[in-house]
Amino acid sequence: MRSTLPDEALNQIFREGRTHSAWLDKPVSDQVLRQLYDLMKWGPTSANSSPGRLVFLRTPEAKERLRSALAPGNVEKTMTAPVTAIIGYDLLFFETAEAISSRARHA
Repeated sequence: MRSTLPDEALNQIFREGRTHSAWLDKPVSDQVLRQLYDLMKWGPTSANSSPGRLVFLRTPEAKERLRSALAPGNVEKTMTAPVTAIIGYDLLFFETAEAISSRARHA
């Protein structure tokens, strides 16, 4: 590792970072969501592949489909948030890793 993060950054990310239960009543742009994804994709991977899968929900209809999977304490927050991210991973991502890698090399 070339250098360490300053304490201010470590505090923001680890020591003082908390779950937010409130937000501004304004939309989250596609650009911000792309920036979030672009940052996330640089996380540690195996063979430059990522099993991470993201779905962003904005519409009341989309969030309503999620309602039955939510803990009671999360329903109102999820329904009123400007965007909700479902973050998961593909347990079988390795099954397509070679094909995806081959396509990237020949692109």
